[in-house]
Amino acid sequence: MGTRLNYAGMLLLNSSIAYAMTTSWGIDLVKRISWGFISLKCPEGLCYGTLAVHRMCFSLSLWHIILGLLTMGVVDSRHPRAKLQNGFWLPKFVGWLLLAALSFAIPNGFFEFYSRYVAMAGAAVFLLIQLVLLVDFAYNLAEGCIDRWEETERPLWRNLLVSGTIGVYVAFVGMTVVDYVFFAAEGCGRNQFFITANMLACIGVSAISVHPRVQEANLKSGLAQAGMVSAYATYLVTSALAGSPPGKPENGEPVCNPWAGMAGARATMAVVGAFFTIGAICYSTTNAAVKGNMLIRSNSEYEALAGDESSGPMAGESNAQLRENALREAVASGALPLSALNDYEGDTGSDSDDEKSGVQYNYTYFHVIFCLAAMYVAMLLTNWNSISSEDRVIIIGRSHTAVWVKIVTSWLCILMYSWSMVAPIVLPDREWS
Repeated sequence: MGTRLNYAGMLLLNSSIAYAMTTSWGIDLVKRISWGFISLKCPEGLCYGTLAVHRMCFSLSLWHIILGLLTMGVVDSRHPRAKLQNGFWLPKFVGWLLLAALSFAIPNGFFEFYSRYVAMAGAAVFLLIQLVLLVDFAYNLAEGCIDRWEETERPLWRNLLVSGTIGVYVAFVGMTVVDYVFFAAEGCGRNQFFITANMLACIGVSAISVHPRVQEANLKSGLAQAGMVSAYATYLVTSALAGSPPGKPENGEPVCNPWAGMAGARATMAVVGAFFTIGAICYSTTNAAVKGNMLIRSNSEYEALAGDESSGPMAGESNAQLRENALREAVASGALPLSALNDYEGDTGSDSDDEKSGVQYNYTYFHVIFCLAAMYVAMLLTNWNSISSEDRVIIIGRSHTAVWVKIVTSWLCILMYSWSMVAPIVLPDREWS
């Protein structure tokens, strides 16, 4: 856990520095340290800050790619390269600083391409990962409350489930009302379509979740999961509409995004987006840990048969004692070296290393998640590559494309959850646990 917290701290530090680059102080600093190498023409010099954000986040993404490649194939802490994941923090920190410094020597053209296509695509993938994890989290949380309620019969778990369900539906309704009030003005047909389609889809999945056939296939399916998915999908729609460029009344266009000039509204959406980012990272690494251990065990059939402490009459400490006695006898007879017994004692003793028998999570997958998260942070801090001045919005990336990325992601989230409900009915012969 300490290792994962350290990497999360690196992401937070990098994001804080990147955010500082969007301020007037940060923009002036970039101008000074580049000695004129970074030369851009844009109102108020705001392009400096945007590309500086991408430089910082690119350096962190590259840092995680390098670490992911270096730790590929590591299966336990005894592997020589395992220390690259859990140690060498000072060299890794210095390496990150060097990458960040070198990123400012890369020509602007690279980052204009990177911000338009690579970072935006990576951010979209991270959004998809977020929604997959959200569906999984919604099921696990609701089923966990139901299981504890059934086991303990304490009203706490029932009340927690009911109040949580009410809370997410209040959030869904509240955000929908906000969307209609601020983004569905006369002439904003596209926004009206997005809001209405999302509202109807959320109502639809809520109805499906309590359908008798769905309930028969999964007794623990219900409004709690549907509410969480609906709230998240609606947040994506709100975020997309709040990040869209405003209309130009002087050209006869309707003003469909009055939040475009409100710094507070943009900051709020960035904070909420950061909350989902941190939550997705924490949950993804934890989820990967569980599935990684299951995969390791399933691929180690001999070890599982010989060392399963949870099955048979001789379980727990008795089974462990039998193994220790057998090892001692083998060492005493000369069949095994003394190091075998030392290794066993190190594994079962008070050693703080809990990955000698297998890593708790896939290191490469872990770094891929953080690489994509850095790209997503770059999109959040640059408002998906749109730079606003007092009188207009200048697009470095594709702001309208960014809107569609979030809208399509919200639709995919609802479709994925819908499939998770109807799949056991459509394909009853498959295992869906």
